Amino acid sequence: MKTRTWLASILLLALAGCGGGLAGTFEDEMGLSAYTFERGGRVVQSTALAGVELELRYEVDGDRVRIMHPEAAGAALVLTRIDDDTLSGPMGLRFVRKD
Repeated sequence: MKTRTWLASILLLALAGCGGGLAGTFEDEMGLSAYTFERGGRVVQSTALAGVELELRYEVDGDRVRIMHPEAAGAALVLTRIDDDTLSGPMGLRFVRKD
């Protein structure tokens, strides 16, 4: 019985670590905008040119990262995860991990 409980605990910890979240800052190749992803679905979009930060929500579904604006119900920016350090956006825009 103790072995089952121990194994179940290990499995739950492993699944929690693979929750499909994304963490880190990804910046476009020109350095004009960045997305800082935090676990739990929070992302901060920052634009150096305008000096603006916007808090948004995101969700990961396979290799797709959907970024939702709180005031645009049903609309989402969809980025594609190329690898752990690269996201691809609309019109071939690429975001590369900064940290």
